Amino acid sequence: MILTKVNRRTMIAIYTVAIALFNPVAGIAVENPDGLVAKVDGTFLSREELNREMRLVSFKLTRQGQPVSIEQLKQYEKDIRETIINRVLMLQQTEKLEIVVKNGLVNKAMGEFKAGFKNEKAYSANLAKMGLTEIMLHEQIQEGLTIKALLEKYVLKGITVPDEQVHSYYTNNPNLFKSPEQVKASHILIKVPANADQAEKEKALITIQGLKSRVAKGENFATLAQDYSDCPSRAKGGDLGFFARKQMVSPFSKAAFDLAPGETSDVVETRFGYHLIRVTERMEVQTLAFSDVKKQIAGRLQREKEEQRIGAYVSKLKKKADIQRYSL
Repeated sequence: MILTKVNRRTMIAIYTVAIALFNPVAGIAVENPDGLVAKVDGTFLSREELNREMRLVSFKLTRQGQPVSIEQLKQYEKDIRETIINRVLMLQQTEKLEIVVKNGLVNKAMGEFKAGFKNEKAYSANLAKMGLTEIMLHEQIQEGLTIKALLEKYVLKGITVPDEQVHSYYTNNPNLFKSPEQVKASHILIKVPANADQAEKEKALITIQGLKSRVAKGENFATLAQDYSDCPSRAKGGDLGFFARKQMVSPFSKAAFDLAPGETSDVVETRFGYHLIRVTERMEVQTLAFSDVKKQIAGRLQREKEEQRIGAYVSKLKKKADIQRYSL
C-alpha cells in the first residue's frame, strides 16, 4: 500500500477495510441532496470525500504497478462509497467506546509515511496527487490508528491459526507451492528507442552483431556487457539473476529458455531493442518444502480470519445503523 515502511496492521488501519472488505450495497439510492453521497446515523458524506477516496485508491494502485484513472474507477464508486461508510461506522464506535490514540503514535506514523519518499519534494508531490494536505493526512492517520485500536481490542482478539490447519492448507493446495522452472542469465542490450528511424535500428543491429562476433571469438561476455550494454544490469556484467518465463517479455523468455547453460543466443529483438543472452544455470520445477512456506501460509490464514471477523463486525454495525445512500 502507500506507506512502504509501516507494518501491515498500521496499513489496514490507515486505509481501513479497503476494497477486499466491500459489502454489497443495501437499499435503494435516493436523489442526491446538495452534493451528498450518503448519511450514516446523522453523519453526512460529501461527493468531495468520495472523490478524495477515489484519488487515494487510484494512487495506491499506481504505486502497486496497476495504474488506473479516476474515470476507470467510476464503475466502482458505489463500492468505494461503501468503504467510507464502513470507516464512518467504526469511527462512530470508537467515539462511543472513548478510544483515543496518543498523538505520539500519529506523529510516528506520519514520519514513517514521509520516510517512504526519497525527499521532501517527492513527499509533497505525492500528497498533492492524493489530494491531501499535511493536516488532512494527519487526520486520516489518526482515524486509521483509532480504528486499529478498536479492531485489536474488540474484534481481532483471540484469533489463532493452529499448526494442523497450516499443514492441511499446504497438503490440500500443492500447486500453490511449486517453484516454476527458472534460468539464470546475463544479457547485453543495445537499446532502440520506440520512435527510432530505420537508420538508428540498423546502427543498433550492426553494434549487437559485432558484439555477437566478439563473444563467439572468446571475449568475456560480462566485460562486454559492462562496456556496451544499455541495461542497468551492466554494472553486474549483465547478470539478471534467476527468472521464470512470465517475468520477461515473450521473445526474451523464449530465447533464454531454449538455451542450455553456457550457450549464448543469436540476436533477440524485443520492444526494448536488441539483446544477446547467455544462460549460466537452470532450475527445474520444484515443490517448496513445508518448512519454507509455513510462516507464509500461517500469515495468509491469519489475514483471512481477520478479514472475516472484521466483515462480520461491520455487517453487524450496518444492521443497527440508519444509512441512507444518495444517487451518484
